[in-house]
Amino acid sequence: MLKKTTMKDIAMRANVSVATVSYVLNRVDNQTIPEKTRRQIIELAEELRYIPNLAARSLANQKTGLVGVLVHKSGHMPYWKLHAQLAFIHALEQRLTAAGYHTLLYSLDTDNPTLDIIVERKLEAVFLMDVRDDSFYSISRHFVEGVPLILIDSMIEDKLFKQVVFNYRSALEKALPDDLSQVCLIMESFNNSLLTRYIRSSVPLADDAVFEIRGLQDLIPATDHRRFKRAIVINEFIGSHLEKTARFEHLTVICTCNSPEMLGEGVEKVLFHGDKAEVAFDLMQKLLHHPDYSGQDNNCYYVD
Repeated sequence: MLKKTTMKDIAMRANVSVATVSYVLNRVDNQTIPEKTRRQIIELAEELRYIPNLAARSLANQKTGLVGVLVHKSGHMPYWKLHAQLAFIHALEQRLTAAGYHTLLYSLDTDNPTLDIIVERKLEAVFLMDVRDDSFYSISRHFVEGVPLILIDSMIEDKLFKQVVFNYRSALEKALPDDLSQVCLIMESFNNSLLTRYIRSSVPLADDAVFEIRGLQDLIPATDHRRFKRAIVINEFIGSHLEKTARFEHLTVICTCNSPEMLGEGVEKVLFHGDKAEVAFDLMQKLLHHPDYSGQDNNCYYVD
């Protein structure tokens, strides 16, 4: 007997997500899907003799109470990134538990993300943290339509997927002085290049005045550069380390780990007053109760 074609099969052939295939085959016309992609999906559906699987759709609608949090793991993850992720997961898990959900935490290999185990759990929603651009669609196509996939600390130019990030642009506007001639930006690194570009485009600084920190050794070029008298730092753990060096005359730290108390009184602090976990949880609830994404024009939620 021939294997019945699924939306996942079409998604793999078309190199798009399962959600994109669902929108096309269900004729959701007001989505920003290129016409070429629409035609390709329809042609593949005809070629592969796709027939909607009502039984599978019914099974997917059964409630398991499981919500997945997928995190990219790395052998060289700095402690400040680990702290930020654990703080977010703890806050999100508290909200999920209070609402009757069970949280399933799963670490993804950055170079070879495998999801066979996680897919078997039939998750009701998925949070994906700090995803690398080249692995996003290979991950997202594993989940059936109707399962909200929410990106945390990640951005993608696809309106079908929701994203929750800090409003770095607003925070940097508060931190920037009028005279930028002696200012540098020292920021933590992210797996997601679009988020990195968003942050870098928010400051009118030359490339040689922006430093991405993957480990403490990356601070050496910034601290050795005698031209800079003021530093704007993203992440208070990195800021605390720089404060101890007494290298800069003025230090402004944008706090992303909810730990401003670790910084001294002489450090200018920029805080996010919104709760990223709360925004992500409320968004999940909204998508679960109103799964028709076609009526939702906002796909990126900035936490101020």
